Amino acid sequence: MVKSEQKEKKWIYEDIVGKIPPFSLLSTKYSILLQLLFLLVIGIILGFVFDIEQISMRYGLLAIVVAVSWSLLILQLAPTLRKFRAPLSKDENDLLEKYKNILFHKNHYEALPGLAIFIPFMFYIFYLGTDMMEMWVGKEPNKILIVFVSLLIWDICYRMGLGLWTSALALWRSICLKKLAEKRTELEHTPYTELKYLQKLDINNVFFGLISLLLLPIFKTDEFLVTVTLTFMFLVCFTSVISAYIISKVPWLPPDIYNLVNESSFAYIGTSLGGVTHVTPVVYVFDGQKIYFNTSKEAKKLKTMKQNNKVAFLIDKRDMSNIYENKAVMFTGEVKIYGLKDIPLSLFRMLGTLHHFMKKYPDYTKKYSTSELPKAWQLTPIIARILVEVKPVKIIYWRGAKQISVPV
Repeated sequence: MVKSEQKEKKWIYEDIVGKIPPFSLLSTKYSILLQLLFLLVIGIILGFVFDIEQISMRYGLLAIVVAVSWSLLILQLAPTLRKFRAPLSKDENDLLEKYKNILFHKNHYEALPGLAIFIPFMFYIFYLGTDMMEMWVGKEPNKILIVFVSLLIWDICYRMGLGLWTSALALWRSICLKKLAEKRTELEHTPYTELKYLQKLDINNVFFGLISLLLLPIFKTDEFLVTVTLTFMFLVCFTSVISAYIISKVPWLPPDIYNLVNESSFAYIGTSLGGVTHVTPVVYVFDGQKIYFNTSKEAKKLKTMKQNNKVAFLIDKRDMSNIYENKAVMFTGEVKIYGLKDIPLSLFRMLGTLHHFMKKYPDYTKKYSTSELPKAWQLTPIIARILVEVKPVKIIYWRGAKQISVPV
């Protein structure tokens, strides 16, 4: 039953192309490439048969490249959502199921924005616009050529509609998910990897919007169409960036663990190399999304992590009077070590983390920032201390005497 439901989650052109050989015999990736080749060949043949100017043929080829590039981006959406794991929150799971059902509705509502663009566009270029159609296909074009160009225009408009459809729905999804995340209790959450999938889809939509700039050479003689293209690019990119930003603020840890990590001050980092294990207490900061600690450049754990970046990171809360009030969480996974080469792309993150350390440990940072201490103890970033980010793959949570495995 689940497989049949997943098969239904397709765009309208996936359904159509999936039934036409030889496209139906190939995987999605190669099917798209074959469609590109097919359209290019047809366009070139028609161009030579009807003696179309070279500049018009180049415009046509550029439009085909844009349409296929959009297809490659948009077709990543369905496979990504099909492998999406259900959040451990009924409300969040219901929201994401609703999002997928609207996105891939059996009535193919995604085609409506494309039609809303295609119909006015065709009316404009034939009746209201400049001599753009004449520039593309000549003064007295053959009907076959007009049909081909119209199909290509529909292809472009349909995908532009998809860009608006997916980016608008993504923004709605992100806003609702953020609101639901604020109402979580205990171990309810959406796993880290699934939130990253959603961010990846939003970033894809940003590229979707930027690709539309390739249409500007085709519309350069018509200021109105240039304005429409730039407006489309702005709307898609803006809504997608905002959606990705909102998703980045959705906690991937359930409230119980989030509070424990956020409120605790000390942790233990466990490393291993050649069968020799090493455990060290560390101070750390949590920015709501990621866990960081810093270590001396001379520390044994840093030398070990450079050779084996797999670690265990334990945070606990102890109540000596009541063992059932004890809590602990262990993240097992990998670490990212920040060095000089990371400064250009991660400078603001590194500065933000330094600010978190100074805010959480004001006395500690003040005392250990003095040059009177040994170099290994000083807090000078990069020179004396190295920033390390914990990237969890598995989470084990202890509450009282009960151990709970939490999906990442």
